[in-house]
Amino acid sequence: MRIEFIKITSLFFLGIFLSGLQPLAAFGAKITDVRLWSAPDHTRIVIDLTDPIQYETFSQEKPPQFHLELKGVTLHTAKKEMEVKDPFITKISLIELGKDRVKLVLHQKKALDINAFTLKPYQDKSHRLVIDLIDVVQEKKEKEERLKQKEIKPKGTKIVVIDPGHGGEDPGAIGPKKTMEKDIVLKVGEKLVHLLNQNKEIQAFLTRRGDYFIPLEERIKIAREYGADLFMSLHADGSFNPQARGSSVYCLSLSGATDEAAKILADKENTSNILGGAFLRPAAFAKDPHLNQILLDLMQNNSMKESFRFAETLLGEMKTVNLLKYPSYRQANFIVLKAPDIPSVLVEMAFITNKEDESLLNRKDFQEKIAKTLSLSIKKYFAP
Repeated sequence: MRIEFIKITSLFFLGIFLSGLQPLAAFGAKITDVRLWSAPDHTRIVIDLTDPIQYETFSQEKPPQFHLELKGVTLHTAKKEMEVKDPFITKISLIELGKDRVKLVLHQKKALDINAFTLKPYQDKSHRLVIDLIDVVQEKKEKEERLKQKEIKPKGTKIVVIDPGHGGEDPGAIGPKKTMEKDIVLKVGEKLVHLLNQNKEIQAFLTRRGDYFIPLEERIKIAREYGADLFMSLHADGSFNPQARGSSVYCLSLSGATDEAAKILADKENTSNILGGAFLRPAAFAKDPHLNQILLDLMQNNSMKESFRFAETLLGEMKTVNLLKYPSYRQANFIVLKAPDIPSVLVEMAFITNKEDESLLNRKDFQEKIAKTLSLSIKKYFAP
């Protein structure tokens, strides 16, 4: 029996804080935004800063709180608070401690593991202070539920993992009308999983079920924990050329990209870890004691051959619903396609930076048409 998940998605822009925040001096750091995303097993808070700062942290057990003292910023008023709707915290407080010092307090519902780290400016992102509050019990439960699917799947059933790209801090490409790639791919991913799960011989799952970020290596790990027979990463292309249109399919290359365009796309997609603020964990398969290098190479070669076969099937079906950017699949070194034992492809559904394609991607009927086409391709791939 397939386990149903509760989708926990939230994105709060805590602008109420900003009116009370003032830089101490011309060269002092200023907080420009505070944002929060909720995932099933963790909550992420991101503080945008104009300049780098120093900070100290400590935790309190009763009641459970996380304190973070920022140096180099100040509050105009003595205290600011924001109630939030989140699985793991109830309130965020900013308290002025004196000259040049502000304390941020996270009021937790339970004890949590906490990682705090800074990120340097990158592209349109400023200095960022990231705080991840992790429910290790729920994290373990999520993993156990994924592993259970691999153990209980009926004989002959195929497991498909659909990966909606980007999420949370990383919006992906953005269209002329401000449509975000991360939102479109999640909608199509949900429709695709629903369609696939109507087949008794297929079980489908999503890597992310809401607007939160998952590092690329973790997406691979999730697919392997499910025991995936096929992995598909969903994206919507972007370009500085507003005339660029069409769908495309990509596979992994270990020896270089098919062409410069494929390399540029892979480089762009691989920056997701930087934009999303990845707190990297060990790779999904790097320390697997059961895999020696020879076996790993054999598995990789086989999965890549199967990826090529699936990509050809995909292209044959996708050309019926949208223009193709390329008539054949392209290859490059995409991190998210590096599972050695799972055939994996990356699908760019359309160019979100093109007005016509953006309009299509926002249409519910087109989203459903794409989902049906992808579902049909997957069923054809598995057909004997």
